[in-house]
Amino acid sequence: MCNCKRENEIPNYLTPDIEGNASEVIEEEINEKITKDNLKDIKLYDSQKLPTDCIKTGETPILSDEKYFPELVKKHMTPKDIYGVLKVLCGELEFLWNDENKIYTVDKDHPLIIEPERYHHVIITGRVQFIIEFYKEFSNKKNKEHNKEALRPGEKFIH
Repeated sequence: MCNCKRENEIPNYLTPDIEGNASEVIEEEINEKITKDNLKDIKLYDSQKLPTDCIKTGETPILSDEKYFPELVKKHMTPKDIYGVLKVLCGELEFLWNDENKIYTVDKDHPLIIEPERYHHVIITGRVQFIIEFYKEFSNKKNKEHNKEALRPGEKFIH
């Protein structure tokens, strides 16, 4: 039998009609809880996998906290129709999708897949060495509109 006491507390129900979009309210409450409970130090890793029919088309040289392309820490995209794989050799760095409110940690045990046509940037937080490998997906049948004005620093590493 459970010895926990139930608090006489009225549940906090979300009312999207009054408070707006329920998902926005939930996300705000989660972010507030993370900040209050000091959960912000918990690292978030990406678990996305590279599509199976990709072929490697190039990679950057070894980059570091002292030697990297300045475009990487600015809002940019991978080369057109190309996936990137951010691999940390030693240390760690952070990664942000510009359309999300989440910062991912990337280390040697947790690489990160960078999707085509999606703005992102790298956040260098300390000593790190890393590379970015580039892969072309050959079964991609999506006729997605490409952003022709996007900064794409990886283009010079594609064969």
